[in-house]
Amino acid sequence: MTRRRRTREAPIETLFKAPWWISVALGIFVLVALKWIEPPNVASSAASSAVSNAILKPLASMLSGLAWLLSGVFFFIGLLSLVREKLSAPKPAKLADWQSTKSAAGTQADGGWQSRVAQYGVQGRAEPKQDRVLEAWEASIAGVSSTAKSAEWSIELLRDLEWKRFEDVCQKFYALKGIKSETTPLGPDGGIDIRLYQDSADKPTSIVQCKAWGERNVGIKPVRELLGVMAHEKIEKACFMASGNFTEEAKAFAQSNHITLINGEMLLAMIRRLPESDRQTLLVFATDGDFRTPTCPSCGIKMRRVSGTNGRPDFWGCHNYPRCRQKLRVRAAERY
Repeated sequence: MTRRRRTREAPIETLFKAPWWISVALGIFVLVALKWIEPPNVASSAASSAVSNAILKPLASMLSGLAWLLSGVFFFIGLLSLVREKLSAPKPAKLADWQSTKSAAGTQADGGWQSRVAQYGVQGRAEPKQDRVLEAWEASIAGVSSTAKSAEWSIELLRDLEWKRFEDVCQKFYALKGIKSETTPLGPDGGIDIRLYQDSADKPTSIVQCKAWGERNVGIKPVRELLGVMAHEKIEKACFMASGNFTEEAKAFAQSNHITLINGEMLLAMIRRLPESDRQTLLVFATDGDFRTPTCPSCGIKMRRVSGTNGRPDFWGCHNYPRCRQKLRVRAAERY
């Protein structure tokens, strides 16, 4: 699973991304405090002596003069936040038109997009049809091209898969091979993405870790962590599947610790050896809907691309921000 990454934000940026009414409330509070509460207190303190009066009376006047300026800043931020919320909110009419167009195109091309969702939905975690349409519509708003279909498997397609789709494709591959398997639920997975079972055994006989890092090489650290999970789970076999490759150090460590490494080229060869029908089934499953935009590890919905500030790189953020603060790095191939 792609690891979480947190970046610090400026207070104004955090306030801008928060609900608009928070900025308005702060503006009202500042206005009341500086215009009607604090100046009388300062003036009453100044009345005690002539020296205090000469210092505090101008201070009270200055605070009163700044009240509208400071509160205006908060009101302006609230206005920008409100505009942001309105622009990011999906428009029901356009969404309905987009859904009907997508459904009609799917029906003409290959028997219906909706039927494929029902047939090839992720095992144990089927998504409502309306949610799938909404997520793809939001992805198109963000400028992410995600609906292009591939006629056959390729290493480019494999490396385009977002982390959750890559995990599900690996699990689906094992299922097509007749191996009992299951993916772990969303949230902290303890270093296990897929559990494999032999025959009817209740306890997994092998575990799988997946890394959809595009072309990036997996180093020794994640492989060493997988060995720690094996010891904790008391499992002797493990497999590490990656869309890229592994470093020589990682290969040497895995070979001496009963860990099978499967890089992108090896996984592609394994998929191509499947029977034609199974291979096409897996291809349709892999490219169904939005298969490039990352899934939030906590909420299970598609994320949105956020532009970095102050020289920071872009990142993927959750649509449920600020309730969910999950952030994922943007892969090198996605930095267009």
